Amino acid sequence: MRLPSLNRRGAALFMTLLVAIAVAGVALGGVLLASGAQLSTRYSAKEALLQASADGGLEIIRDSVNRGIFDSLLPLNGYTTLASNAVVKDALGSTMPRINLSLYVGRTGGRTGGAATAGQYGSNFASALSVISDARGAVAVRRLLLTQESWSKFAVAINNWSGSAMYGCGESVNGPFFSNTGLIIQSGCAAGSGTFFASSVNVVNSFSVGSGRFSQGYKTGVTPVPWPTPARIALMQQYAQNADAAAGDYDLTSKTLGSNSPGLRIEFVTIDVNGNGVIDWDEGFMRVWVPACTGAVNTCGDSLLAYATARRWPTVPAGVIQANDPNTISRNCGAMTAINGVGAVRFFNADSVYLGTAGGQLAAVQALLSTNNTRRCYLGGDPHLFSPITGDTLTPDSLLSHMADPTNNFGFWKKRRTGPLSSLTAVRSGDAAYLIPLGSNPNFKGVIYVQGDVALSGVLRGRVSVFATGNVVMADDLTYTNPPGTKCDVQGDIFGAIATKNVVIEDDNLQTPFRVNNVIYGGFDDTNDANYNMFFLAAGDGTTTLDGSRTGNWYGEGVLSPWNYAYYTQLGTEPGSANASWDISAINQRCGSATNGCVRVTGGLAQGRVDDATYYGANRYGWAEAHTYDKCGATNPPPYFPTTGRFIPNRYYEIDPVWLNNIGIANYFARLQAQ
Repeated sequence: MRLPSLNRRGAALFMTLLVAIAVAGVALGGVLLASGAQLSTRYSAKEALLQASADGGLEIIRDSVNRGIFDSLLPLNGYTTLASNAVVKDALGSTMPRINLSLYVGRTGGRTGGAATAGQYGSNFASALSVISDARGAVAVRRLLLTQESWSKFAVAINNWSGSAMYGCGESVNGPFFSNTGLIIQSGCAAGSGTFFASSVNVVNSFSVGSGRFSQGYKTGVTPVPWPTPARIALMQQYAQNADAAAGDYDLTSKTLGSNSPGLRIEFVTIDVNGNGVIDWDEGFMRVWVPACTGAVNTCGDSLLAYATARRWPTVPAGVIQANDPNTISRNCGAMTAINGVGAVRFFNADSVYLGTAGGQLAAVQALLSTNNTRRCYLGGDPHLFSPITGDTLTPDSLLSHMADPTNNFGFWKKRRTGPLSSLTAVRSGDAAYLIPLGSNPNFKGVIYVQGDVALSGVLRGRVSVFATGNVVMADDLTYTNPPGTKCDVQGDIFGAIATKNVVIEDDNLQTPFRVNNVIYGGFDDTNDANYNMFFLAAGDGTTTLDGSRTGNWYGEGVLSPWNYAYYTQLGTEPGSANASWDISAINQRCGSATNGCVRVTGGLAQGRVDDATYYGANRYGWAEAHTYDKCGATNPPPYFPTTGRFIPNRYYEIDPVWLNNIGIANYFARLQAQ
């Protein structure tokens, strides 16, 4: 039997159509995917173009601020428009179609010390704002926070190296070095003992490397950096005046200008007010000694100035040779004794012993200052010079009654104008009125302004800068409560000293040995070294001061350091004698293995000039130097410490263009300045 045939005409066509539709679908999908990828790529490229253009705008702003006078571009309030809907050009200088650029710059406030704030960091932050838009409404907004470099970023900075002073064998610079002119380094040092530079060295002019050793190399021909001017330093007075309601605790006036015997003294002290065994950030204070001068500036009597900073006494009794016994009737130097063996043993100064001794007055003073192992010298007004009348460490007010001879008044401690800090009265009833708060005063911006010269010493707790229109004179050690470099935040300790003229190591009885019965004696201080935790800037331009020095210098005023004293005592000679000449490298005077007699600055040194040094002459007497850089100066400088004028990038921000459009540019900068 034959099977019936099946009619299958058209099946092949149907299958062909199905395959064709599938292939077309795959092709269409590929086309759609390719189109989407192309659109995404074009969108990403457009976004990258806008972002790159915005970043380029930020660099245009930074370049404009650094090339021009930045104050003119950064008003205290508001902002400056550098470009409005300007064209954007590519790297070849061709105009990019349908893209516009708007650029704005203004100060940033908050803890950076901008307008309407109480910050302690200086007006050294700014914000650059770059807005890019295209014809279709796409917008990209970028903000760059700019930081103005502080001179405290350098371990050593020099504006004009014009003298013959040099870095010598065995010395070192332990942080960044910069010079607007040159650099002089001693040659001929023994192998491995030449001046060592541990960080970057940048010098505008060429120099001879001598025996210098450079761990990171050196650069010459770098761009000069503008030096701070006295006019800019004078702007700091407003911050000092705004720190207290009575306007006088931090804005001070000295009785000298351009003198190494300052007519004002500031001493920093710490007090554990809350009794927790720790000196907290708000437990730092200062007290101010004012010589009892009358009349115009630079007319103070020699004795008043000598007492203020414990200099060698300017007068001696009749019959006494001044050079042999300069401190016969000093009110600063003395020892624990009982005059004529009568009464309790306590500290008597040389003047009291001389006046109170029945016979052999000069011999009694000579014994007091030479053989008595408790001999010490103290700065003017120090509580050790007085008998306490309360249980605490009294700071006497010599204008009232607490003087050995009330008719012979040498000065007084300045009382706080608004009265004692309430928290102090319970723990320091005797001298609370004389302690001026630092961190515990919420209006204190970290600025102390002195019209004239000022002497500094003490132990600091807080963030402080002293600006002086004259000399800053180091009368004794100035150290931090927290070791330098260990606490770089807002509650750390850091100090800046800014002088319109010089920064000087004073030749006083605490830091320099003196003769007793024509023999040089030391040991009148608690240490042979001079220790200064600080960043200083001597901004002078080379004009001459009262003592004949060129302004802008850092130098030791004295002719003899305690180290030299020990050396000369060993030889049985003294400076100026026939056999006093000696080779500084041979006896290691440079703070190598012999550490006594070094001046140690832990912080940074910035000098307007280099004419003088801390040691002098063919006999090489003075202070050897051994300095250490404090890294906190680069990240959290002293309050309002002078800046280089150069702005560097700090951090970038992506800004929502819709949000920015809603609040407006003016309101945005107002918010930045008031944060």
